[in-house]
Amino acid sequence: MGNSNAKENYHNYQQYDSQYSLSNLLSGSCVTTTQVSNEEQRSLSRASHRSWTNGNLHNIYASSKTVWPVPRFQSIFLPEFSIKEIPMKTGYTFLDIIAKGTYGKVYKVQKQETGQVFALKVINKAKIIAENCVKQAKEEVAIQRMVGHHPFIVNSIHRWQSRKTLYILMDYISGGELLSLVEEFGCLSEEVVRIYVAEIALAIDFLHNAGVVHRDLKTTNVLLDEDGHAVIIDFGFAKWLQRTERTNTLCGTPLYMAPEILRKEYYGQEVDWWSLGVLTCFLLTNEVRNKF
Repeated sequence: MGNSNAKENYHNYQQYDSQYSLSNLLSGSCVTTTQVSNEEQRSLSRASHRSWTNGNLHNIYASSKTVWPVPRFQSIFLPEFSIKEIPMKTGYTFLDIIAKGTYGKVYKVQKQETGQVFALKVINKAKIIAENCVKQAKEEVAIQRMVGHHPFIVNSIHRWQSRKTLYILMDYISGGELLSLVEEFGCLSEEVVRIYVAEIALAIDFLHNAGVVHRDLKTTNVLLDEDGHAVIIDFGFAKWLQRTERTNTLCGTPLYMAPEILRKEYYGQEVDWWSLGVLTCFLLTNEVRNKF
């Protein structure tokens, strides 16, 4: 009718779509192509965040797709936890429950493709958000990613998230907790204690040099590998803290906590050495003594 010419001009205008970026325009290599089919046009213009992968970043067509904003309950955990919508059961077989915690569980899992066994920490997002622990959860994986190559610290291999859950995939440490050694044999000999204290001390010194304080060293957070060596785990309370810095967060396990933490005073990296002292006494006497 009256606006038929406008419609015709609009459709004629739509016959040309640029497939080049701003850099192409500046270099003078802009070339246009005729209009693609409706089906092709639809596939190029609609994309959810699920289809956005690293491969798209190197594809000039895929990278131009409209990507819907990531929901807040996922974006707040980026970039430490990448988004992965693939169901867990398609990649891993759950073999056993290793431990249970405040925010989730740790499972022994087997990768179906390779048969490798790992420890998988599964964390409930709702609890993390409700208790305002998002920053702490992100710090945990960031720290593990940086220090996991040390021989006496558990290695975090991969981290990702789904809509309701956070996942941290780690090496599976098969020897059990250091606590189980004391439960089985009672007081350990000084020769054995020296070895474990030396290995844990090397790990603590490495963490401190990297600007990290663990804040939850205890016998249940030290595992034994297949050769019997100590491996520190659980960085849920770990924090970036340089040697000259101080913090006053009340956290840790009371029996292993330094007095200044219990008194809610400012403290530094030295609190890890106090915890190691308590742990050493426990290995020698089978009693927790936190007052010296």
